[in-house]
Amino acid sequence: MAIGSVPSLIVGVGAGAAASAAFEPALERPKQDAWAAAPNRLPDVGLVAELVAGNKVKLSDGQAMAARLGYDTGPFNSLVWLAQNRLDFPLMLRLVRLFPGHVWQNGLTTENLLDETLAHLGLDWNYHDPLLALKTAERIGIGDIAYAIVRGILPAPSYVPVPPPTTTTNVKRYPQVNVDPEALAAQIGYSPEQLEIMVGRSGLSMAPGMAANAYFRGILADDDYRLAIAEGDLRTEWADPVRDVSRAIPSPDNFVEAHLRGWIDAPTMYAGTALHGMSQPHTDLEYEIHRRPLSPHQIKQALARGAAFNPAAGEIQDPYTASVHQANLGPEWYEMGVALQGSYPSLFITNRLVTSGVITPADGKSWLERSGMADEVVTAMDASWTGTGTAKGDPHVTKAENQLWTTTHKSYVAREITDADANTALTAAGVATAAQPQVLSLWQEERSLIRKQLTPAQVAKAIKTGAINPATGVAWTMADGLAALLARGYDQDDATTLLEESA
Repeated sequence: MAIGSVPSLIVGVGAGAAASAAFEPALERPKQDAWAAAPNRLPDVGLVAELVAGNKVKLSDGQAMAARLGYDTGPFNSLVWLAQNRLDFPLMLRLVRLFPGHVWQNGLTTENLLDETLAHLGLDWNYHDPLLALKTAERIGIGDIAYAIVRGILPAPSYVPVPPPTTTTNVKRYPQVNVDPEALAAQIGYSPEQLEIMVGRSGLSMAPGMAANAYFRGILADDDYRLAIAEGDLRTEWADPVRDVSRAIPSPDNFVEAHLRGWIDAPTMYAGTALHGMSQPHTDLEYEIHRRPLSPHQIKQALARGAAFNPAAGEIQDPYTASVHQANLGPEWYEMGVALQGSYPSLFITNRLVTSGVITPADGKSWLERSGMADEVVTAMDASWTGTGTAKGDPHVTKAENQLWTTTHKSYVAREITDADANTALTAAGVATAAQPQVLSLWQEERSLIRKQLTPAQVAKAIKTGAINPATGVAWTMADGLAALLARGYDQDDATTLLEESA
C-alpha cells in the first residue's frame, strides 16, 4: 500500500511533526515486517564491547560488528578493555601482600595486575607509588599500643608510675621495640592525651582477694587496697564486701573438730560452718564423719577396767559393732574387725606356757595362729611341742631340753654364743632343723629390742616402788617382772632370785 493512499496519513503529514505519532500505529507492522525480512540491525558498540568482555560474544565477532558500525579494531579493543571488570583496589592490595612477585598463568605478576586495576580506575598516575606504599601501611590499634607500653614492649612515657624493667636476671626478657608509642598513636588518629588514657585503663591491678590479703598483712594501706579495686574489673562499691569475704576463717572441718575436742559448743560449730554456707544437717554429717571410735582391742581393755560404753539413743549399742561401723571400714570387714578385740602373748611366753604344761600344745598352736605368727613358725613350734621319741616321755629329759632352750636363748641374746653354737644347742634341745633359722631370726629381733626395754634392775625397781606398768595400767607385780625377765633371756630361777633379792 502506498503511503499516499491512506487519507489519514496525508492529513498527518500536512499537520507537521506534532502529528507524527499518528503514523506509528499504522507504520509499526510494516516496520516489523521490513526488519524481519532484513535482520541486519546491530546493537550499540558499547553494548557489543560489554558482550565481548563478558565472553558472550567472541572478540573476532565483536570486531566485525564494530567495523559495520564504523569502529576500527584498535578503538573497539579499547572499549572492550573499559568494559571489563577489575578487582577493586583493596582486594588487589591484599593479593600483593599475600603473593608479592608471583607470576600468574597469563604471564603477569601480581604487581602488573594491580597496575591494571589502578589504570582501569582512571587513576592520576601521580598517586601510583603512594598507593603501593599501603602494602605495609597497616597499624596496630590504640589498645595494642597501650598494652605494649604496660608490658614493656614499647618504651614507657614519663607518666607511667612504675615502668616495666628493661632487663631481667633469671627470666629472659622479651626485647623492647624502639618505636615512639605516641608517634604510633598519632598515625591512627590518637593524641598523646588519648594514649595516656588508654595506658591508664590497660592491664589489671592485683586480684581483689590478693589485694585484701595484702591489706591484712600490712603490705597495702586502705587507699592502696581501694586503688587495686578501682584499677581492676570491679566497681569501688564492692571494695568492702571483697575485703570482708577475703578474711581467713577456720574451715568447716576445723569448726567440727573444735566441737569434737570440746573447745566450742554445738551452736558455735553450726554458726562457724554456716559462714561457709553449710547447713546444720550437713554439719551434723561432717560431725559423724570426723568422730573416731576406739579400736576393738582398746574397747576390750577399757571394759575390763570398768569403763562404760555410752551410745546415744538410736545409735549402735554394742561397742565392738559401733567401733567397726565408725572406723572407715567397709561392711565386709565388720566381723573380722570385731574378732580382733583380744590379744595373745608372745611366742616366748606361749612356748613357756606349753612346755610348763599350763596349756596344751594344741592351745599353743592356736594361740600362735591367732597372734598372726608365720605359718612356718607355728609348724616348727608345734613340732617341737609334739615331737616323737622315747625321750619325750621322760619328764626329766623334757626339763633338760627346756633348760637348754632357756640357756641357749639367754646366751644368744647376750651375744655370748655364735649362730653355729646356737644351732647345735637347739638341735640337742629337740628343735627341728627347719625351724632353727626362724628361731634365731626372732631371737635376733629380740636382741635388738632388749636395748630399748627396761633393764632388769629397772624392772626390779619398778616392782619395789609400785610404778605403773603401761601394759596393764596398774602397778608392776612380781608376775609382771618375772615375765619381763624371762623375755629378756633369764631363766626361771635366775629371774626369781633377782626379783626376790631386790624386793
